[in-house]
Formats: sequence, structure tokens, C-alpha cells
Amino acid sequence: MVTPGPLLLDLSMATKLKGLSFLQKGSSIRWINTTLQTVKSKSLQHIGIYLLDFFPTVGGAAQREWLDLDHLLVRFWASYSIRPQVAYVGREWKDLTDHAPSLLPKLTSRRLIDLGEASG
Repeated sequence: MVTPGPLLLDLSMATKLKGLSFLQKGSSIRWINTTLQTVKSKSLQHIGIYLLDFFPTVGGAAQREWLDLDHLLVRFWASYSIRPQVAYVGREWKDLTDHAPSLLPKLTSRRLIDLGEASG
């Protein structure tokens, strides 16, 4: 049985888009990267990635996806001065500061990211 993946969104026609929030379960974030690559809005002010039941993966395809996201979010910061938020969602707070340097090295080393707990 094949389980369908997350819906891939094309946001190229959403030219007045001001904010994006992604709720992610699991390690693969390829759909977030693909969606962000379609953004054409000049009004974008916020990108939030909220992790539910996230377990950091070192190595492999999932880590490459995070490094791709890191590169993409640095480009958004350079183009739009958007400081993305990445946070855990749920009952139990987990500290992202331990994992962020290996998953999002450019953002964390330049302090271009808000890591925190999302209420939810």
C-alpha cells in the first residue's frame, strides 16, 4: 500500500502572500522546500516551520533536505529580510538549539533564525 505524501503547493500565483506557516510531522521536509521555491510574493514577511513529533536525523536524505532548506531560507533573508521561525509544537517542549546547528548551519551561525516553542 502506498501512502500519499503531503500536498505540494504552487504559490507562484499568490503574489500578495504575507506569511507562510508549515506544520511538519517526521524528518522529511522536501515538500516545504518545493513549496518555498514557488514563492513569488514581494509582500512576504513571515515563514514559520512548526515541528510535530520531530526526530532529528543525522546523515542521509533527510539531512540533505534540511541543508537545502537552510540555503533557501538564507536566500529569503537576503531578499526579504525574513527571519524564519522554527519551533516544536505540542505538549512537550524540546530544545531545538541542540539540533539547529547541524540541520540549519548557515541560519544558526549567522543568527538569522528564531528557535522556540510554538503555542498550540
